[in-house]
Amino acid sequence: MGEERPDRAPPGTPLGEKLSTSVGIIAAMVLAVLVNLLVARHYKRWDWTQGGLYTLSDATVSTLRALEEPIRVYVLLSEADPLTLSVRHLLDAYRAETTRLEVDVTDPDRRPAEFLAVQQRYGVVAGKTEDGRIVTDAAIIVARGDRPHFLTASDLVEVEDEDDLRARPRLEQALTGAIRSVVRADRPRVCFASGHGEKSIEVGGAGGLAALKDRLNKNNYEVVELGGGRGGHDHGDDEEPGAAPKEPAPEVDLGRCRVLVLAEPSQPVPPRDVARYRAFIEQGGSALLALGPVPDESDQRYVDLGLSGLLAVAGVELRSDFVFELDPKLRSTQGFGETFSPLVRPHPITEGLVKVADQGLGPVLTVASSLAPTTSGPVAPAPLLVTSDRAFGMVDFFGWARDPSEPQPRDGDHRGPLTIAYAAELPKPAGSSAAHGPRVVVVSSPSALYGANWQSPELRGTAVFVESALSWLAASPPMLDIPDKPAVTAGLRLSEDSLAGIFRYVIVYMPLAAALFGLAVHLARRGSERRPGDKGGPGSPAGRGSPGGTEREGAS
Repeated sequence: MGEERPDRAPPGTPLGEKLSTSVGIIAAMVLAVLVNLLVARHYKRWDWTQGGLYTLSDATVSTLRALEEPIRVYVLLSEADPLTLSVRHLLDAYRAETTRLEVDVTDPDRRPAEFLAVQQRYGVVAGKTEDGRIVTDAAIIVARGDRPHFLTASDLVEVEDEDDLRARPRLEQALTGAIRSVVRADRPRVCFASGHGEKSIEVGGAGGLAALKDRLNKNNYEVVELGGGRGGHDHGDDEEPGAAPKEPAPEVDLGRCRVLVLAEPSQPVPPRDVARYRAFIEQGGSALLALGPVPDESDQRYVDLGLSGLLAVAGVELRSDFVFELDPKLRSTQGFGETFSPLVRPHPITEGLVKVADQGLGPVLTVASSLAPTTSGPVAPAPLLVTSDRAFGMVDFFGWARDPSEPQPRDGDHRGPLTIAYAAELPKPAGSSAAHGPRVVVVSSPSALYGANWQSPELRGTAVFVESALSWLAASPPMLDIPDKPAVTAGLRLSEDSLAGIFRYVIVYMPLAAALFGLAVHLARRGSERRPGDKGGPGSPAGRGSPGGTEREGAS
């Protein structure tokens, strides 16, 4: 039989195969390029950290996208610093939003020449520790040209509990604030009126204005206090009994102010000051008027502050009543309804609050009177904050206060809904080149300006409202409002006893436990090898091939 010949291969087309392969390779390359272009155009980062450490807020995104010239960030942290990695990740998120951010990471220990150049240019103070590491007075420098802003390690992290070594990251607040600081060319001046029993901007605590002043300063506003009234600096109850009288506030040119703030005057404002403030507004200035019910010394009636002429500029009048909110969803569980959360009405000032209304973030006010529009005003004011229709303004408050009970509306009281805050924009003065006319915001509860709003997370909505109002009045970008990140454990505190315990576990207990476990396994294996009746095992007679066993097998 002859050898069978294998089947011949079918005739092929080598040129066709080559063309097909080439087309496939080219198609794959084109597909790869298109995928990369698509990924570059629709760049997306995911943040899986606790509390979204690298998820940027809307304020930061808007700040970065509005950059019109390059901003350089110098990171002067060593590679061994725990903050270095977090700062780099956050700056990567920043650069994903803008191409105008240039980042230089300069390790003072590994790149001394580069660090020396930065040090000489910006005057960074540096020194060496005992182990040879370089420490500086600036962890990060944010610069626009020759205008730097220095950030220290304490600006980047806030130690919340020294005993438990818990720290709260503030990287985004510090970096975005520094960028805004170097970008802003001017510092709008906010002037606080004084001399009529107003609280000083230097008074801290929950009921002071120092927290608001500090917030304005950090957002690159210039804050000053005006002289006025009787020529003195009268702070009423803010002065300690027996203390020496405070020096009068220096006279400040009101014409150089961008925004006038009249915060809770407790004494009548002289007509000359009213005329002065009104002329400031009519000539193009803006004002925030925070007024409320002020009882006289006899607690029989409210003090006439003499501000009707000033309020009339905004088309608003302040009623002599005391607001009680009876809607259980809006009033506080404590008190009679004098502390409540007003409803927010749409306006450029309240845009942020309207967006997060479903998250429970809203203003909270304590002690207010109601406002009403006048018929003779130059413009129709826009309501910002209103009560529910179940609220009312009690006219005879002092009669009720002598024997207080659950308040109920009576004949003559003002029925809800009541307006607690108005905003008005007046026509531009003749010959003015400003982008808008004078602006006025009137709030009938001075508690909106108290420091507690910046100190208590539950009152953050009120702080946001006030900051938005001031930004609108100054025609400035919204103030930086970045929610705090959750606090994390920044380290481990070890005492001598805990170190001794760790030593015992590592050197004695863990090796001893491993040895005992190994001994138990060894004994268990030996016991299974010697177990009687195991015919197939090497320890059994059959397994050893005994002669008796072999003979019995042979005989059978």
